[in-house]
Amino acid sequence: MNFGITPREWEDFFSEAVTQCKLAESLGFHSIWIEEHHMHPEYLPSPLIAVTALAQHLKSTYVGTNVALLPLYHPLRFAEDTATLHQTVQGKLIVGVGAGYRQIDFENFGIDLDERGGRMDEALQLIRKLWSDEKVDFDGKHFHLKNARLHPRLYKGKPPPIWVGGWKRPAIRRAAALGDRWFPGPVADMPTVEKCIGVYKTELERANKEFNGFPIMRDVYLSRTKPDAIQESKHAFLHMYQEDYSMSGHPLVGRAKMNFEDWATARFIIGNEDDAIEIVDGYRKLGANYLVLRVSIRGLKHEQIMNTIRIFGEQVIPHFIA
Repeated sequence: MNFGITPREWEDFFSEAVTQCKLAESLGFHSIWIEEHHMHPEYLPSPLIAVTALAQHLKSTYVGTNVALLPLYHPLRFAEDTATLHQTVQGKLIVGVGAGYRQIDFENFGIDLDERGGRMDEALQLIRKLWSDEKVDFDGKHFHLKNARLHPRLYKGKPPPIWVGGWKRPAIRRAAALGDRWFPGPVADMPTVEKCIGVYKTELERANKEFNGFPIMRDVYLSRTKPDAIQESKHAFLHMYQEDYSMSGHPLVGRAKMNFEDWATARFIIGNEDDAIEIVDGYRKLGANYLVLRVSIRGLKHEQIMNTIRIFGEQVIPHFIA
């Protein structure tokens, strides 16, 4: 099982993010990841730029996007940018993409939120063609290419994996048909994830593909004991879920109002190292073989984020790689 982190990714993020990523690398984490939202003070709008910069401070760690909002990109530009990044990190790249759901992410780009599915389907097909073919011609509903050629080519010609997020059946079908993995995010509780895995397996069969496990992203905070962890992080979790996700139109939670215990149940990794091992082992039994940890819960201090990385790296990761 591999593990990654999402470090600090808002405002004056870079110095703390570098420190967090370097600690994670030293403790055996496999990757670092950056999300994408626009006009939001607690996210970055340009994950490809951010991970390119962070990678220059690391030696062997993979970088990824969790997730790039693909409908906002022209597929030629996205293929060019990811190929350039792929060369920069010498192949250590995982491309996570999603359709998005927040109206504010789309409106000032002049892109209709209702067109995101169609744009994403065409973009995924085109990106793969641009990565692999010498030239590409395409005449679709959303994109048109004529004699398009990709330079630079991918590092050693091997394409990075594409992990596709989303919760609705069309999104999971897209992940099965056009992606390499379905990539569930942190908002769903695990019963919902398990139900979606069943849908994913069905869609894989329709696409004549085998189920080879799945990556998953979860929010995490670790401390000396579970009561300590809850006391120290409760405000930050409630801010992210009660004040952000529940007001953002997220397809899973809408405008839900819940207490901390309801949000936390079967959703957060919170407690000490023993609690984390038990929870992660549950993910593993469902077929998860890659866990991306958002250690950077908004409202936590840098020292708290570092402590979670340290506990997880020293006490939890060895349990799953022994």
